[in-house]
Amino acid sequence: MTKLKRRIGVWALILVGGLSLESWALHTLRPSAGRWRSEAVVKDEPVAHALYDQMTATMRDAGSLSYECTYSSPGRKAQRYLVWLKKPNYFRVEAINARGARTGTLVGDGSHLWIYWPGECPQIDPDDKDVPPEARLNLYMMKATPVGRHSIGHEVMNLGPHMPIIDPSTFHGYTDSLQPYIDGAAGRGTDRIAGQECDVIEVSIMNAQRTWFFWISREDHLPRRMKQILRWIGTSVGVEEWSNVALGSDIPKDKFVWSPPEGWRQWIPPDPETKLLKPGQVAPDFALRSMDKGRIKLSDYRNEIVWLYIWRSG
Repeated sequence: MTKLKRRIGVWALILVGGLSLESWALHTLRPSAGRWRSEAVVKDEPVAHALYDQMTATMRDAGSLSYECTYSSPGRKAQRYLVWLKKPNYFRVEAINARGARTGTLVGDGSHLWIYWPGECPQIDPDDKDVPPEARLNLYMMKATPVGRHSIGHEVMNLGPHMPIIDPSTFHGYTDSLQPYIDGAAGRGTDRIAGQECDVIEVSIMNAQRTWFFWISREDHLPRRMKQILRWIGTSVGVEEWSNVALGSDIPKDKFVWSPPEGWRQWIPPDPETKLLKPGQVAPDFALRSMDKGRIKLSDYRNEIVWLYIWRSG
């Protein structure tokens, strides 16, 4: 067994049994060595689960929905999104960074989505020498958007660093891939957010690898605040705040129309197949973070067999 294989075995044990826990004002989790999951997973409560289902149904049953959401996490600048949704398959998302500048816009016209940026396309690797600076400007992306089968949330990652906790495509009937892995929902009392009386629930996913907290308004059954905890290498926490929520309002059709200006070019992401190494080709060196916050370089294991295990947290 190589040193890397032995190290991977240790990592697996740490991932299963050694993650730290958080303490929250609403719900305190007391760590127990080797048993973090049993402490963090919530038992399903029918009333709390019904609140979660009602929130989802409210989004899906609405003829239109608009809101502003701000996502923030420790150590990262907040990202704001303006969201407009309308049946049957219209949507618009505008991303605004912490300085108040728009970083990109996403428009769904019923059959396709368009993504465009005010400056350079952020999806082009800045170190890619094959793309000259002038070729990074005035670019857009276009994709087909079959009803209920596309994710606005994943596309929002083309606009900013954060993905919304609730995928806006829920409004159009989309079900995100995490739903089958919900462990349960539990009530966490009530709270008042921006003048709204809210029921608070906690939802755990994949044995609490991911935990959501929702503050659901009693007035319209939509969230006003969400907290997300990801337990993987350490613990990552994000908070999403909703404001200016409008349910069933009249949204002009021109919100959902865009066409590329003259001179703009469609950007198509490079095919990953073209980046694959050929048999016998030397792999480029890279470095990854280790569990002890150090760095592991591929070149440290030259002339040894290296096994890469790709693992995703809930």
